[in-house]
Amino acid sequence: MFDKNTELKKEIVYYAKLLDEKGLVNTLEGNLSILDRETGKMYITPSGTRKRFLTEDKIAVVKDEEQIEGTVKKSSEILLHEAALKARPDCNAAAHIHAPYLTAYAYCGKDIKLKCSTTFSLVFEEIPCLPYGLPGTIHIADGIEDAIKDHDLILLGNHGCIAVGKTLEDAVKIIEAAEEVLKIYHLTKEIGPVHNISDDDLEELYNNHPGSRRNRYTCQN
Repeated sequence: MFDKNTELKKEIVYYAKLLDEKGLVNTLEGNLSILDRETGKMYITPSGTRKRFLTEDKIAVVKDEEQIEGTVKKSSEILLHEAALKARPDCNAAAHIHAPYLTAYAYCGKDIKLKCSTTFSLVFEEIPCLPYGLPGTIHIADGIEDAIKDHDLILLGNHGCIAVGKTLEDAVKIIEAAEEVLKIYHLTKEIGPVHNISDDDLEELYNNHPGSRRNRYTCQN
């Protein structure tokens, strides 16, 4: 018999362990959430727990600001997840990750704008970086409403990144894609000058490819 409560916990455990295996989270950093908009319950990874040791009973379930399930205290970054998903009513999941290459840009306070990768251009076009906000407080989400309304992935200054998606798979896969592109980009710079796609070709890609970020948001709006 299908048990939605159990299935959502299993989903978070699965992706938390996947990200741990890939070295994109660690014991102290990185958290995942799913918001069940029908019940108002948020399912989120617990605080200070190694992701590969997660079990379903450790997933925190929060409703009306009160933790109602989970043997471990909820992540202190729940306010960030709530702010991101409030700003994106079309999304039900969020992944807040400290992936090395993405986080390096966040430490520099730099937006990411690459012109050498068709994947980056189609999926992101750019990844904006918010100013620093104190972790564990609502201020880590300052400016998130404007930034995330038409970007599925944004950087958090001096901290990490957060992605949103209709499902946790959607949120996680764009972080993986962005991190891999950045890894290749920095390897490329070690080999020689990066060859960018021309602005004319990029505009054609942005405007005419059905999977481009511009066309995806046009369809949503």
